Amino acid sequence: MRLEGQSKLGYYPTPELTLRLLLTWLSTTGDGLRRYLDPCCGKGEALAAIAAAHGPAETYGIELSDVRAAEARQALTHVINTGYEYAVLTDETFSLVLLNPPYDGENITGSGTRMEETFLVNTTSRLAPSGVLIYIVPHARINEKIARHLAGWYQGLRCFLLPADEYAIFKQVIVFGQRRGDYQAPSGDALRAVQAWADAALVTSYAAIEALDPETGKSKKIRQPVLAEMPYLGAGAGEYAIPITPLKGKHGAAFRFQYMVVSDDDMLREAQDAASRLLASREWRDLVPPTAPKTITPAMTPKKGHIGPQMLSGLLGTNLVRSPADRQPLALKGHIHKRRYAVQGDSLDQLDDDAGDDDKKRRLRRIEVKEKFEAVMMTLAADGTLIEHRDPAEIGRLLEQHVRELAEIVQVRNVPRYDLKPESWEWTVFDPLSCERKLPGRSETGLTDFQRHLAIAMGRLCLATGAGLVNAEMGSGVCHEAWRMNG
Repeated sequence: MRLEGQSKLGYYPTPELTLRLLLTWLSTTGDGLRRYLDPCCGKGEALAAIAAAHGPAETYGIELSDVRAAEARQALTHVINTGYEYAVLTDETFSLVLLNPPYDGENITGSGTRMEETFLVNTTSRLAPSGVLIYIVPHARINEKIARHLAGWYQGLRCFLLPADEYAIFKQVIVFGQRRGDYQAPSGDALRAVQAWADAALVTSYAAIEALDPETGKSKKIRQPVLAEMPYLGAGAGEYAIPITPLKGKHGAAFRFQYMVVSDDDMLREAQDAASRLLASREWRDLVPPTAPKTITPAMTPKKGHIGPQMLSGLLGTNLVRSPADRQPLALKGHIHKRRYAVQGDSLDQLDDDAGDDDKKRRLRRIEVKEKFEAVMMTLAADGTLIEHRDPAEIGRLLEQHVRELAEIVQVRNVPRYDLKPESWEWTVFDPLSCERKLPGRSETGLTDFQRHLAIAMGRLCLATGAGLVNAEMGSGVCHEAWRMNG
């Protein structure tokens, strides 16, 4: 919106002479309730003038500016100070709508829809069947969507330029129409008639002319509209009768004219709710790379030898340690990189018995593409130095230097279910097992201490989750019977 329009919140009141003349096009018959609506009422003078000339009627206005809304309350029956999009109105409960919308687009908000179009489409449903629409808009803004909407929803359409002096300033037209009960798809002639208004013209008739068909190259007759200049608004004779308003709206809905107050807290709450729904959606999770390692609960405390594979697999994420030389902070992150490389295989003779000597010398060589997984360690120093380590020896040296710190980090973040401190009954419950078995190189019978610890850990895990996964060393498998006993 232009700066001038922004300063007025898009407010341009209905010109005085236009207002006096449009009153002559309206009429009323019979007594009953009539409701008139202006969804961007400004100070309310225009709608109040219509009610004074063709009343009695209840007047309803919506105004974004709090200053103008306060003035409109002195002229209209009901006024709410809000944006039109926040108002709650019942469909088909107004006899007349005066629509002089803000003349600008909504590109700043991201929708890209013209305000003249938005207000028209959203206001039509509020009109009762046979209700009167008075639509004041710059004629250049009448696009195909507006034309199709007017031609499909309204009958008895008329369009005039504003009186000469006022048209010279605003370049606007005034459209009269009465709402149909249901939408009727407009014919081509009806649509062209409304679209001509965008050029301040009227279709008066159609003429048959000869034209060259670009596909066949032959001439053919086509119907072409004959246009005339659009007249200025003059005095009417009550052509548009304002109907009595139904007591209830569409499908018997009760009449409502209110709005939901939206506070800063409400907006913040909605934003937080939208953000939480976004973060919980699978589509967003697939797009956003993980920024923190997964927190897992192992059955028992991992050994230091497990830290290296966990680090290089990326399971531990980014971890902050201290450089052993100067105790400066150092960020460590590992991942597995898949690299493809070509392997040149044995050569193959061409199978062509009729080929010449030179061709026989040509040989085919088989190329095989293989994949190799390489461990990569990234280090980020306090001074911003980022180094990528691919040499296995260098990676091993880094892990050896920081394995104690990494183990402590893992211990804090991934708290094990079993900390190698068994209850006394848990330890003694395995005494009867394997009393007669001796492992090679071992004189004692029964389970080893490690097998007991592993069985206790798995027993606790199975009690908590109903299942468990073991990735253990050789010699651990003999304790599967102990897991069942402890479980």
